[in-house]
Amino acid sequence: MARNHPPGRNRRQGVVLLAVLAGVMLIAALAGTLRARAGATSAALARLADTHREALAEASVIAQVRAAWGQPTAAIRRADGTPVVITHDGMRWEIRVTDVEGLVDLYAAPMPVLGLLPGVSAGDLASRRIRMIAGLAPGDRHGSVVQTMAAMGMDAGERARLMPLVTQRARTGEINPTLAPPELRGAALMLSEQDIAGGDLAQISARRVE
Repeated sequence: MARNHPPGRNRRQGVVLLAVLAGVMLIAALAGTLRARAGATSAALARLADTHREALAEASVIAQVRAAWGQPTAAIRRADGTPVVITHDGMRWEIRVTDVEGLVDLYAAPMPVLGLLPGVSAGDLASRRIRMIAGLAPGDRHGSVVQTMAAMGMDAGERARLMPLVTQRARTGEINPTLAPPELRGAALMLSEQDIAGGDLAQISARRVE
């Protein structure tokens, strides 16, 4: 003979079942979230490791070029910013050695010299320089060209593109066209803001290429 259960008991069982199902779904959702976060964290750590490894390789190849400078077997023998591609520890690098007097000084260059830089407005760059210098103590400069460019509001892509063409260590704001990189040399020859200084200090830049 069939037994009829009281309606209240069935309702309680249904509520318990729904609560269990909700708990299972919540646990599954949390597990999925944790897996996604773990995957994102692993990817971020991998990118950080790659960046660190490339930075160490860049420092190593620059040290190699510096140590070989002036030797008969040196890959680069003239500090005029001409790019040379070399392979170091399995990576290919575009290396430039440039006398700082052939580069655009971000602190001292007059407007016509700032205008040599490709893809940027000399007026805009001058305005950014004024704002940057206003935030420094008189006579101070940022610790590196990269920091200076960042303080002037340049993004990573712009910094990488202009890095071989700029300095903050030139004797004057004028430029010596005979020591300028190929990207600047032709236009620099047309300027009246030319200098004949050179030979005191060179800057080495490295950019990884595929």
